[in-house]
Amino acid sequence: MKSYHFSTHAFALALLLCFVVSGSSVYAQDKSADEPSSEETESARERLKPKFVRPGADPWAIEYKGRYYWSQSNNPTRSIRLWVSDSLEEPGEYKDIWTAPRRGPYSRELWAPEIHYIDGRFYVYFAADNGDNKNHLTYVLVSENDDPYSEYHLEGPVYTGDDFDGKTQNRWAIDSTVFEHKGKRYLIWSGWKDDQDIQYLYVAPLADPPTQTAGARVLICDNADYLWERVEERLGTRGLCEGPEILRAPNGRVFLTYSCGASWLPTYKVGLIEFIGDDPLDPKSWKKFPDPFFQSDEFQFGVGHGSFLADKDGQTRFLYHAKRSREPGWARDVFIRYVDFDDEGFPHVRY
Repeated sequence: MKSYHFSTHAFALALLLCFVVSGSSVYAQDKSADEPSSEETESARERLKPKFVRPGADPWAIEYKGRYYWSQSNNPTRSIRLWVSDSLEEPGEYKDIWTAPRRGPYSRELWAPEIHYIDGRFYVYFAADNGDNKNHLTYVLVSENDDPYSEYHLEGPVYTGDDFDGKTQNRWAIDSTVFEHKGKRYLIWSGWKDDQDIQYLYVAPLADPPTQTAGARVLICDNADYLWERVEERLGTRGLCEGPEILRAPNGRVFLTYSCGASWLPTYKVGLIEFIGDDPLDPKSWKKFPDPFFQSDEFQFGVGHGSFLADKDGQTRFLYHAKRSREPGWARDVFIRYVDFDDEGFPHVRY
């Protein structure tokens, strides 16, 4: 009996083992069939990679008469350069539309030029100084006519201080952009409250023609509501907000993106604010979101200062720059990605 019992038990174990091995084999085959091949995985990864456009920083582009016109920070050439192309992924040829004088208050550090088509002329907003960053102010180039390559003349500096009536103590200002709402235009920029190097986002009404502000500046929000907005992402370091850009959803929602942290570090990123009110000059009309809109991923780091526009297929594209190295510094390249909107009109950068 003992011998018979052992044989039966051994047979049962052997049968169970065969079932387990067989089942595992089937499961492995099914799992393998569901998983993409290494070639498919690599192909998908390649599709998600951002498209390199050209070396540079602070990219901006508009579409005009079926062509794209580009601008970007172009140091150290001391010129405002305008590219033209039939594609958003190729900058094409360029022409210097304005060259700074050898000396003077707007002779150095020409930053973040943006070209806007307004009432039959082109207006290029940019920041410049005399070689000392504390003297950065906003200036405007105005085209002679509706040809983006026509002659330009210089206006400014734009008044970006608090004493609008007396125009005294003009304050540091960079990264100006134009926001249109209900037939009125506003200037949004990154500025200092006083003489301290601490950057906030401001808005002011624009005059007509739009080469000067038409009222006092208004602080949109604090610059350090969240640790990730600070230059080193920790308490004890200053907040820094710059590079404001308008992003409009297909359903009418209006967002304001901004770059924050430190542009010289790999933690530079993009935050998101929504215009939820009716008056851009009312700080309560702006709602900041608690998480970054766009930040470093497996492909790149130190991302920021982008602009948005629709391509010829109607898809929203996002031009921005990224650092070339994780080391501190400003060596950067321009890239382009897609932006998708969910059913509620909330934007998402396509990763």
